[in-house]
Amino acid sequence: MSQLDSGTFQQVKDLVLSGYHLNDIQGLACPTALLPAGTGVESLERFALERFRFRGAMTTTSIEDFVRYSKGYASATEKARCFIDADHMTARSVFNIGTLDNPGHADNVASITLKQTAPFRALLQINGERLKQKQIAEWLEDWSDYLLAFDSDGNTMQISQAAQAVRRITIQQATQQDHEDGDFSGKKSL
Repeated sequence: MSQLDSGTFQQVKDLVLSGYHLNDIQGLACPTALLPAGTGVESLERFALERFRFRGAMTTTSIEDFVRYSKGYASATEKARCFIDADHMTARSVFNIGTLDNPGHADNVASITLKQTAPFRALLQINGERLKQKQIAEWLEDWSDYLLAFDSDGNTMQISQAAQAVRRITIQQATQQDHEDGDFSGKKSL
């Protein structure tokens, strides 16, 4: 009678277990194989000429590129989801996220991080600051190329008109106060 060592028992066990799971892997959409060492399921996709399904990760700062990629991979049958973080000026679209009933792999994504432009940084810089009339009017004039002003009826007006309106603010409470502030003059009446 021959002697059996622990290696022989391990080989018999591996063969039995790999044969036991053969029916499980035949129904998979992606080609797979059972490997005896640890009896794990291993994808054979890396050995094929093409991938089994598309996966991608696009990152950009360009709105046009983000839109072009999104239009290219979003479809009516498989809806995409876009998650926006306004505070950090970022967005992430997931194209194969699926649904609650049929979840997808969520590994085809596009991300955009917008850069802060100089006008936007200037706006952030004065946001929440207490400015004098003259400072506000000068800021409006400095950034007039990037601003739109509206009158009380909702009609657009020139930024120069808006700056002048800021310079001549009338504050009405129990008493009336008129303020006018210029480069070399100032006027206040009560």
